[in-house]
Amino acid sequence: MSDRALKTIPRSTLRGQLVSKVLNAIFSGELKGGDRLIEEELAMKLGVSRTPIREALGELAAIGVIRLKPNHGAMVRPFGPEQLVEIYHVRRLLEVEATRLAAGRVDPNALKDIKKRALELINGEKREDFPERALALDGEFHDLISRSSGSERLAEEIGKYRNLVSSVGNAVGNKLHAHDQNIQEHLKVIYNLLEKRGDEAAAAMGHHIDRGADTAAKAMGLAYAR
Repeated sequence: MSDRALKTIPRSTLRGQLVSKVLNAIFSGELKGGDRLIEEELAMKLGVSRTPIREALGELAAIGVIRLKPNHGAMVRPFGPEQLVEIYHVRRLLEVEATRLAAGRVDPNALKDIKKRALELINGEKREDFPERALALDGEFHDLISRSSGSERLAEEIGKYRNLVSSVGNAVGNKLHAHDQNIQEHLKVIYNLLEKRGDEAAAAMGHHIDRGADTAAKAMGLAYAR
């Protein structure tokens, strides 16, 4: 997205776009641990006011990617595979609980629709746009679970960590794809939720995120080794 386009979108969306821009710069190595982020400089570079910059920095600090220091602005914290695993650990705690709470609350028709499209995706012969379709379905699946938890705050926190994880994938080039495995793991969660087996569904979600953490850490390790 161009910097000019950033000016024309809603404030909440603008903050999210700014968060993604900074995350991509950190995870690609453009910004390194110890680098300072100055509101005025970022606002000038991105062509926006300081208010959304300040809000974006606050969100980045809340998820532990940067550190805010009074009278010193923001500083990038060191980040690598170990820190990524820590983020996945927090994400696991949040999404496992959301899955447990979603049992009995989630719309079964919405689950069945995702299940149907997931099966079509892994059994289909068309593979050229498979990664894009798999990623889009992944987002729908996790969003449905978090929204069905009955906790708006929990869903918001999960969204922050998913944005962070997605930015890591974009920055390191989405190496070590595991889309087929992701879909199979989603289906296991879905089958348990349709049967209203909350504990089993939560355990399946935990396994899914643990495996994702291992894959993502390997991908980041490969990117850092380049």
